[in-house]
Amino acid sequence: MNPRPSNKRARKDGWALLVVLALAATGLLVMGSVMTWSNENSAVVSRNNEYFATTYAAESATEKVVAAVVQDDQNYGEGWVFNKTATYSASLPTASDDPYWTNYQFSGGTVNNTVIVNRVSQNTQTVLGPPYSGLNSVGALYEIIANAQNVSSEYGIVSTVGQQFLLGQVPIFQFAIFYNDTLEIDPGANMNIHGLVHGNTNLYIMPNSGVTLNFSNNVSATGNIIQGENPLDPSSRGMGTIVFNGATSDVMPLNLPVGTNVSGTTTNVGQNVNAILQVPPAGELSSSTTGTNRLFNQVDLIVLVSNGNTITVTSGVDINGQATVISNNQWSKFISTNGTFYNGREGINVDPIDIDVGALRQWSATNTVLRPALASAPSRTASTADIQSVFVADMRFLSNTIIVTNISYTTNTATLTTSNFPTASSYFPPVTTNTMATTSSTYPTVNFVPPVTTTNATSTTTSTHPMTGTYIPPITTNGSGTNKTYTYNLITGYIYNGITGYTYSSITGVTTNTTYITNYTEFAEPGIVLTNGAALPSNGLSIVSPDPIYVVGNWNVTTQVATNGTPINLTTQSYQVTNTLPSALYTDAITILSPAWTPNNSSNSISSRTATGDTVNAAILTGVVPSNGTYYSGGVENYPRLLENWSGVNLYYNGSMVEMFTSQIGNAPWPGTGTVYNPPTRDWAFDTNFTNPSGLPPLTPRVISITRSSWTSLPPRTTQF
Repeated sequence: MNPRPSNKRARKDGWALLVVLALAATGLLVMGSVMTWSNENSAVVSRNNEYFATTYAAESATEKVVAAVVQDDQNYGEGWVFNKTATYSASLPTASDDPYWTNYQFSGGTVNNTVIVNRVSQNTQTVLGPPYSGLNSVGALYEIIANAQNVSSEYGIVSTVGQQFLLGQVPIFQFAIFYNDTLEIDPGANMNIHGLVHGNTNLYIMPNSGVTLNFSNNVSATGNIIQGENPLDPSSRGMGTIVFNGATSDVMPLNLPVGTNVSGTTTNVGQNVNAILQVPPAGELSSSTTGTNRLFNQVDLIVLVSNGNTITVTSGVDINGQATVISNNQWSKFISTNGTFYNGREGINVDPIDIDVGALRQWSATNTVLRPALASAPSRTASTADIQSVFVADMRFLSNTIIVTNISYTTNTATLTTSNFPTASSYFPPVTTNTMATTSSTYPTVNFVPPVTTTNATSTTTSTHPMTGTYIPPITTNGSGTNKTYTYNLITGYIYNGITGYTYSSITGVTTNTTYITNYTEFAEPGIVLTNGAALPSNGLSIVSPDPIYVVGNWNVTTQVATNGTPINLTTQSYQVTNTLPSALYTDAITILSPAWTPNNSSNSISSRTATGDTVNAAILTGVVPSNGTYYSGGVENYPRLLENWSGVNLYYNGSMVEMFTSQIGNAPWPGTGTVYNPPTRDWAFDTNFTNPSGLPPLTPRVISITRSSWTSLPPRTTQF
């Protein structure tokens, strides 16, 4: 009997095959799924990468516009930016920036080769944070929107980015102390400083040994805050005590968009800021970028004194184009030019333009000449028709007209020919020569009006005649022929407006005539003297001048009419500014003279110039004479210049001290104490009225503060936030 063959093994082999096939199928399915997932994931990653790349490209387009806008805003102001929005819209990343950008198409919404640049609002207000906590910034809110697309990519994704930023302006008088240049504070007596302090470069702080300098608010610097002397300060002092209430270094500078350097991009250069105080040159439009920043074009009243003591008084440019001319019988009530005094710091007489502010106030309140023009000017009404700002400039001696002093202006009408060279002051230049030869060793001298020249105390001897404008006559000679030498004093410094003069020809043993120009000898310096300023016009008053200003006596300390009909006098109150009016002084240099100031004693010893208590309530924008290694600037403690003995006498000052440039006319260095002046007891404070926009002085400049308010990724082709 044969046993039946078994199928058990075969069945087992079949099941194994089925399992293998099933697993293989499952593996293929899994592998297919994995590959599908991998492909899809790779696509997602690629799309994400492209999205991020195009987003960055769109952001780059907005940043290029932001950079251009910020630069123009810093240099010329927001008005200039608004007029250039079309230019910014066409400012795109290009291959000239980097070949990378050849792959990208930029657009604003559906319009190619442009981005969207809009001014959203003009009067957006914000309160700044550290380090300028509490400062109010008001400005225009802008938005920039850019679309970007990589035209060479697989997906052609469009990304859109938008930015908003505030081109803000911070009233500069919100600072207790603001220095555009190096700020030095080295007091010799205890000093408290109330309000924010900022320097656009370095700060050097070093009170004398035993002296405490206390800052009640934050101190900030674009550079460093250094507890020590300026390396250019030659003084020697021990270190006192400094108390900070917050100090921040390396902050962004706050720039004044003066717009007087329209051909370049230099911002905040001293001479450009000084230019806003100057009379505009002929042909400059008040509506130009430069013209809109000059204070000359913004004031209510313009006073110019030119050669021959000719006084011209008109309404302001922005009022009615100077169309209102004030007659002599009107302006003579508050303007005079017949005074003189000696400035010991400058070492020269000052022939000032004197403004009687009390008389100006009375005239402003009652005249029928200027008030109608002011009342009808933009943003003015009958209630604001009082004068709020005055520009005053001494234009005498600024032309090429030759003015000869110390001789008669009446000359013999006949021409005189002589074989001898005429003596000084005996003729009107020029002197001409024909074939006459002269062996005179002294060139003629005549006393003229400015400019100022100073000479080296050590005479110089050379074998060649000095070049024009390098010396002050006389020149003495020794020897003759090729051995002849010339001895004279070199001019080492010029003050005021350069060298002009008269010409004459002389033959000194040679066959050709030589023309020399002699130098004027200055006998006076310009200045604006403000007197009787205890009470100002009803809406406050700002005075602007390219010349030094001298404030005599109390300024802005008395309200015109109190509730009981009696004026309130604040002169004896230290930090009382409740009843003061908005006021500022914009000038080349500021000097405070007490109520006891007497011009007749100005050239006498300091014992004849004793000050009495005084109060000045005004913001001041001016220049200083900086430390240079030979002399000390005088520091913030000597920011207002003095010419009297103030020992033991209180000088109250409430306002804001702003330094923007090196003084051009009042440029003699700080003289130290004991001869020209002795320091007062300084009761100085920040005028808290300036934290309120309505309390700011007329013509207050505003420094630039740029704040980014938002950045966002927007839906493709979006045209607004």
